[in-house]
Amino acid sequence: MRDGIEALEGRVLGVSELVARLREALFDEFGEVWVEGEIASLHRSRPGHFYFDLKDSDAQLRAVIFRRAASELPFEPEEGMQVLARAQLDIYAERGLLQLVVSRLEPCGEGALRLAFEQLKRRLAAEGLFDPEHKQKLPFLPRRIGLITSQQGAAIHDFLRALRQRFPAVDVLLYDARVQGEGAWREVVRGLHLLDSRPGVDVIVVTRGGGSIEDLWTFNREEVVRAIFELETPVVSGIGHEVDLVLTDLVADARAATPTTAAELVVPDAAALLRELSALRAQLTQRQRMRHQALRHRLESLSRALVHPAQRLTELGRRLGDARSRLFHAVGHERERGSIRLAPLRERLGRAVESLQERQGARLRALGGRLHALSPLAVLGRGYGIVRRESDGAILQSSEQVRVGESIGVRLARGALRASVTKTAAE
Repeated sequence: MRDGIEALEGRVLGVSELVARLREALFDEFGEVWVEGEIASLHRSRPGHFYFDLKDSDAQLRAVIFRRAASELPFEPEEGMQVLARAQLDIYAERGLLQLVVSRLEPCGEGALRLAFEQLKRRLAAEGLFDPEHKQKLPFLPRRIGLITSQQGAAIHDFLRALRQRFPAVDVLLYDARVQGEGAWREVVRGLHLLDSRPGVDVIVVTRGGGSIEDLWTFNREEVVRAIFELETPVVSGIGHEVDLVLTDLVADARAATPTTAAELVVPDAAALLRELSALRAQLTQRQRMRHQALRHRLESLSRALVHPAQRLTELGRRLGDARSRLFHAVGHERERGSIRLAPLRERLGRAVESLQERQGARLRALGGRLHALSPLAVLGRGYGIVRRESDGAILQSSEQVRVGESIGVRLARGALRASVTKTAAE
């Protein structure tokens, strides 16, 4: 026994060292692997880690999803769910257990995908991403259509064929993107943001043909749904066939059952527009014709009622002559009646005027006598005179108003005198 130990002495390892070398060997040999299996013994810890077994009919492995990776899962793992896990083989050193450290988990199989679809649908609906008030109205006639689809798929041909049949003049800007497979959702998100930033793009169409739920899963990705919700440009989702429903159908501003229907949604039918325009033109022409005819009848009616100015003046002249004759007749009649009534009044008025003249004449003579008695000239006639100082024309009433040597003027009843004061005396 001792000899056997001595023979292996150069290769003796500690447990920790062996586990570390095993972990290194596992990583070098396998790296990251994709493993498909069923979830069993699922447990979620308080910090948010998921612990479960991943099994098939013959074997099982312990697996863990740490909190950071768990927070990015697009669905809630459930017991019995068939999943596809991207993981790295590791050894849990404390217990010596081989386990899968899962960095990504996707539902596998239609049942699991349906469950994941419903979970994400409920969560996004609770956030309001599908609410009608967030929907934008599609433009009636877009200048340019942004199209996201695969250039190798059948959907692009169906869409463009229907588009050219309905409205050939519209411009299309294509973003070639993979529509299924690993990483396809990143290309779709990149195309959405790129077309949203391009000037002149009035509407964006995301479309592809039909397929299984796995084939259409790119358009159930949360990243794609949120990207559509955040765009400023209206988006039409035309994914699969009429029976297919993906989450982009719910968040988009309009849903088209097929790529052909998507083309019918984003542009009007040019032929139908031309027919409608022709019908409107015919209606307008007919209404103009009816209006013109009505105006012509109205004009004819007015023309018949309209009298020539000369005729109108003649009629007015005749009416004026009749009115003048009636006026003269009325005036003559009234004059005759007035003469009869005025004769006695005229006689009475004459007598009253004569009496008034006599009374007023007597009063005027009395006033004239009084005025004459008060007149300065009458006073002067009795030998008085009016004396004025020649320097300023002031009437003198006292000898104190003049000095010796001043010149004075004397107004008499007839004529005037100029004198010089030689002596003054008080009364």
